[in-house]
Amino acid sequence: MTAGREAEDSGAPRANPALPTDRRLVAAAERLFAERGIDAVSLRAVMAAAGANVASVHYHFGSKDALIQAVIRARGGEISVRRAELLDAAEAGDPSARALAEAFVRPVAEAMTAGGGDWVTVVADVIAINHGALRQVTEEFAGQARRFTALLTRLHPELPPRTVRFRLTQAMTITFQTLGDRDRLRDILALSGTRLTADEVLAELLDTVTAILAGPPDR
Repeated sequence: MTAGREAEDSGAPRANPALPTDRRLVAAAERLFAERGIDAVSLRAVMAAAGANVASVHYHFGSKDALIQAVIRARGGEISVRRAELLDAAEAGDPSARALAEAFVRPVAEAMTAGGGDWVTVVADVIAINHGALRQVTEEFAGQARRFTALLTRLHPELPPRTVRFRLTQAMTITFQTLGDRDRLRDILALSGTRLTADEVLAELLDTVTAILAGPPDR
């Protein structure tokens, strides 16, 4: 099968040829994973969309698993930097559930605005189906998870560790699932005649994550 035919089969436009090969492969994989789901995308389809050959995939990544890890790392770093800034501010003062919610949600929302919507969808899918790549997501988040844990414990010292972990896990899950599949959210809300703009979705999500981290008001 020719490279042109593979690109046609991939159903996706070629990546920017001006990019280095490894970045083309990551960009193509991110887009295809978001469109079809990780397990439905073959290396052949990624190679075709990137305008690369099998040798380049194995040279740069070695396997599909390694390519998936590269996709997750590609935008995870910039989100971590932004989140660290918000966590620094929270640690410097009296932490609040709202400040922690902002640190969870804002970096992901800003990444989407900067062109990372497909990446957010990929991570949301990994979480939703408990994909093997979830370990990579968890490892990327581990350092900041410890900071969130310390801050939430500082805010609610009466909470047992299991409750702290549960709330933080739910905050991460709802953040990615809401922002990573806004079309599905829009369709569900439309059943009740509700229509929200992207800004309104963000505002509602921040309120919801704040409520999760704050816990019941009577406790």
